[in-house]
Amino acid sequence: MEWLSRFSFHRKMQFSFLMLILLPFIAVTFWAYSSVKQNVSDKLARSNEETLTVIANQLDKTIDSISFASVYFSQTYNPDILESFRHLKDAESFADFATFQSYTRLDSVADLLLMQSADANLKMMIVNKKNRLILGDKSVPLFSALPPSFLRESSRLDEKETTSLQWFASGEADVAPDYYYAARLIVDPRNREKLATMFVGIPQSYFHSLLDTGNPDMSFTLADRSGETIAVKGKPVPADSGGMLTTRVSIPKTGWELTSMMPRTFIDSQINREFLVSLSLVGLFFFAFLILSLFWAGHINRPISMLRLSVKQYVGGKRDVRIPVKGKDEVAVLSAAFNQMLDDINGLLLKVESEQEEKSLLELKALAAQIRPHFLLNTLNSIKVSLLLSGDEPHGTMMDALMKLLRAYVHIDEPLKLAEECKVLGSYVQVMQIRNRMRIAFDYELGEGTESIELPRLLLQPIVENAIQHGLSARPENPTIDLSAAIHDRMLVIAIGDNGKGLSEENLARLNRRMLGMADELPSQPEKGVGLVNTARRLQVLYGDQARLKAAAREGGGTIFTFYIPIAIGKETDNDDEGHADR
Repeated sequence: MEWLSRFSFHRKMQFSFLMLILLPFIAVTFWAYSSVKQNVSDKLARSNEETLTVIANQLDKTIDSISFASVYFSQTYNPDILESFRHLKDAESFADFATFQSYTRLDSVADLLLMQSADANLKMMIVNKKNRLILGDKSVPLFSALPPSFLRESSRLDEKETTSLQWFASGEADVAPDYYYAARLIVDPRNREKLATMFVGIPQSYFHSLLDTGNPDMSFTLADRSGETIAVKGKPVPADSGGMLTTRVSIPKTGWELTSMMPRTFIDSQINREFLVSLSLVGLFFFAFLILSLFWAGHINRPISMLRLSVKQYVGGKRDVRIPVKGKDEVAVLSAAFNQMLDDINGLLLKVESEQEEKSLLELKALAAQIRPHFLLNTLNSIKVSLLLSGDEPHGTMMDALMKLLRAYVHIDEPLKLAEECKVLGSYVQVMQIRNRMRIAFDYELGEGTESIELPRLLLQPIVENAIQHGLSARPENPTIDLSAAIHDRMLVIAIGDNGKGLSEENLARLNRRMLGMADELPSQPEKGVGLVNTARRLQVLYGDQARLKAAAREGGGTIFTFYIPIAIGKETDNDDEGHADR
């Protein structure tokens, strides 16, 4: 479809109108013709199918009569009939009176069975094991041998099939056989010995009378399950039946197929005449609408052309160009949106210019923020060196501790190994000693495998700060803060305790509930321990719900805070920490 890009939108729309009218018109015309033709054919097919169904029902009745007679003789429910077959199985003549009696019994039963299908003029024969006729019509002598042609035609019977009818054709006709026979073997129920074979023939005259509907244009064909012709009425069915209306009905009991055929020529001629008249009227409306659509396409394209012209002018540098908006259709909405877009673009241009200026200022501020910490550390380092050179080692050591603490604050966003974190806490305690004029002992003991575990920097510092500001505020003798770390059940357990004044059981319980994030325990007035609560929340955000911070009373006085951190989540990969406090 790339060739369409060479045309304007107006030409594309005209071409679209032409195609969208012409193609549906052709499609609808073809569909209407096919539909009318198919509807007429369907009606005739249904009519023919009903006719074939009536014929098939009549054939079913005849086949039922034959089946009943064959079942009656083959099942031999009557002991006299069975005894007659046993007596006549090897008979070749009326040798005695018992033979005559057996024949009489069979003949009387056969007459009664054939009475219900007398109109079919069926031909019944029963042949014994010697292929001698022991029951038949009066034109053939009893106990006479069957003709060789009949024996050849019946030789295809399956001698093992004793429960159902077997069919075969008999006769010398070119198109259809003279008779179509149903055969059934009669066996002795005691020893399964063959007693006789029953043949019931349907004459060709019966089929002709049944297929005669009085319509000379229709032809009928009756074929067996193998496709061989049983009967034909009218012209024979051609091999290529494309020009015929064909209807088929099957006869399930025998597998036969009844086919009717009718030429389509006289159907199509009438349909063509009516269709040409309708096509002429529709064609006039088509050309009228085609001309109208071309004018309508030009009217629709006019505002789009104005939109294209305005875009070219705006790209050319005319920033104040706008499209006049008329109406409320899609093009009017598009034009209004385009005008709004131009206003937004102009506003964005001004905003970008101001943001660029602001960005330059922010970059300068960020550079200054990076310079200040390093400048401060370098200045403190110079003071430390001066103190040490002058022999003031205590103040030089305090200055070194402050520098280590400041380095930790500078790299707050980087993780730190637990051993390094403890050194930072030691520096913090040294600084707090100077501030509070208190000598505080800070001891830590790290269990096996805990030194290299990385934690967020300054995660433990709020606990130590809380111990100094609140726990040791009463200034006990020998103030002490101790830290221990160990691994239990894939959890890193860090305990930080002090020997301060401690908390009451009620306050401990309230603090633990607040650190667990229970909303109903949040106080309406500001309380102490906000840093502890924030640390507990930070712990759960970083390590999930399994991580927690718990407060408890320490034996001998004071408070102990315990961190529970999942190792699988909390253990981080090693990083090059530029902010180690001892550097």
